[in-house]
Amino acid sequence: MQTRVVDTACDWTRPIYVDKADVLTNDTAKAILAHNRAGVKVCGWKPKSP
Repeated sequence: MQTRVVDTACDWTRPIYVDKADVLTNDTAKAILAHNRAGVKVCGWKPKSP
């Protein structure tokens, strides 16, 4: 029997949106940016429509 790996990360992860009122440290902002960039690359996330 062969093992099959199914990646479901794109099923439960979502982009992180920041509000103008949010106050972030540089490290938090970098982490959010890295998360969102990975989502674009791996999951095909598109920009939010206005």
